[in-house]
Amino acid sequence: MKFMLIIIITMGSPVIGDKQKTFELQIPQENKETCEKSAKTFKFSLPVISMDARCESRKNNQEPTMQLT
Repeated sequence: MKFMLIIIITMGSPVIGDKQKTFELQIPQENKETCEKSAKTFKFSLPVISMDARCESRKNNQEPTMQLT
């Protein structure tokens, strides 16, 4: 797997008094075309949740991860 699909999920909104929480998921993808196609399915925004995605070249021995910030 040569590419990593990075999905950013942001929940909460300062408008309604919630502190924002961000999750980042990294999912291995076989090639750039598949990665970019997958990234398009994860982009949307609502008042209290939004998702964005991008593709990055996978670094040596990079493992999939999930992080909360």
